[in-house]
Amino acid sequence: MKATRFLLAVMSVFAITACNNDEDELMFTPADGEIQLQPVHPAARTRATDTAFEKSDSIGVYVTAADNVLQLGGNAVNNELFTFNGTSWTSPRKVYWNAGQHNIYAYYPYSKKINDVEDYQFSVNTDQSTAKGYTMSDFLWATVKDVAASGDAVKMQFAHKLSCVNVELLKGESYNGDIPDNTEVYIYNTVTDALISLSTGDACKNSYSSASTIRCFQESATRYKAIVVPQNITSRRPLVEVVIGNVSYLMEGTISYKPGMRHTISVTLEQDPEQIKINIGGEIGDWN
Repeated sequence: MKATRFLLAVMSVFAITACNNDEDELMFTPADGEIQLQPVHPAARTRATDTAFEKSDSIGVYVTAADNVLQLGGNAVNNELFTFNGTSWTSPRKVYWNAGQHNIYAYYPYSKKINDVEDYQFSVNTDQSTAKGYTMSDFLWATVKDVAASGDAVKMQFAHKLSCVNVELLKGESYNGDIPDNTEVYIYNTVTDALISLSTGDACKNSYSSASTIRCFQESATRYKAIVVPQNITSRRPLVEVVIGNVSYLMEGTISYKPGMRHTISVTLEQDPEQIKINIGGEIGDWN
């Protein structure tokens, strides 16, 4: 197994196992300072049921000296892949501590190609009706500052950096029967492309991108959700569409999608589409 070149600067206990100049062949035992991480999913804060890290999930990791800014390249560790095996997080190459203090940055989901650490381009899926489509739209970010070499895994608390929309379907007085299980819900007029700073976790919409429509994930017959890029819908326009069989209910409104917040939109269904009511509720901090 090859080691990265992020090595302890003042170590005298290593040995060169072969007489060559290939620095990638310098090997150390894990006790000599291998970096270990303990990513914590945002749901762990409140024991929410939204999701959790699962086996085969991957994150990207950067490490800089504490007094250095995060750059696209030239950091101590550059976008190193760490994958969850069900019990711990491992990287294809072993990563070791340098001497001194460090800052660690991590994000999910992992992308092999990063063109800009301050304006990383990330897009939510327009079809979030599947579990994968929804989960891979959930951008998470974490950082730990001023940490030194340790034999223990570094705990990294991840946070949601985009917005979540819950759509709850309610039956009005004139609505007969149950709401069908095959109902479809769509979020309208949102830009699905985001620009994200990997050094701060701040996310905003890409102003050069056009608005799209997102199909929501169905949690139950009456509850749907989608992840959207933070943005303001300031002029009245279509926000939510509910499709029940051959009938489409299209609701207008304004809303401000804020990062790390969960927004609730309640839709009261009536037999007459003209009597449909929409209520945009409050926000719940920290998403969960």
